[in-house]
Amino acid sequence: MSDGRRGLYKLGGASLIVSGVLFLVRYLFEVSAGPPPSDGVAILTWVASGKFALEMAVEVLFFAGMALIPATIALHDSLVRANRAIAATGCGILAAAIPILLMIDIVQGRLVYPVYGIRITTPAIAEFAVALFYGGLHAVDIMFGVATIVLSLAMRRGGYGTAIAFLGFATGVLDVVGAYPYAIGPAMALVCQVFFAAWFVAVGAKIYGMRPAGES
Repeated sequence: MSDGRRGLYKLGGASLIVSGVLFLVRYLFEVSAGPPPSDGVAILTWVASGKFALEMAVEVLFFAGMALIPATIALHDSLVRANRAIAATGCGILAAAIPILLMIDIVQGRLVYPVYGIRITTPAIAEFAVALFYGGLHAVDIMFGVATIVLSLAMRRGGYGTAIAFLGFATGVLDVVGAYPYAIGPAMALVCQVFFAAWFVAVGAKIYGMRPAGES
């Protein structure tokens, strides 16, 4: 049993590190493509001009979301003894965010990848796809922010230390701020993304080296 849990911590910790790095890489690809225009015709031009960056952003986001699955399981196991209710709430929010993230990634993918030769070429549909993707990403960012703050409460007593807990509090606030990239500007948005990735890497590294509770 202990070997299985230790393996879970290794996998989950490594997955969280990978996920944090991939989220930052995705953001950098997205920045290189530039912000989406508000007009459907201009969106189609934007997609054509930034096609490679958008393609890479779609691919990287998919694997970043998938890596969160074992990471969330290991995170819950590492915190459940510290505070079962808080661990379940925080990890539950993360678990709920994952399918939303993957679904909106599929939506964005339809802008750059054809399915059976079908590609979005209509301005009105392009507007809808972009609005759905960035609206969904806005919701996911807020969910991540709330989950990070909640989990940081448990981390103060869960063997993570105060440094990671306070990094989590700061990151959670910045996740919510970063949900409004059009309002805060690219420099502040980058700061939010760096904190987001740093918290994932710090927590992932801690889980990776952690011994399961009860193991000698």
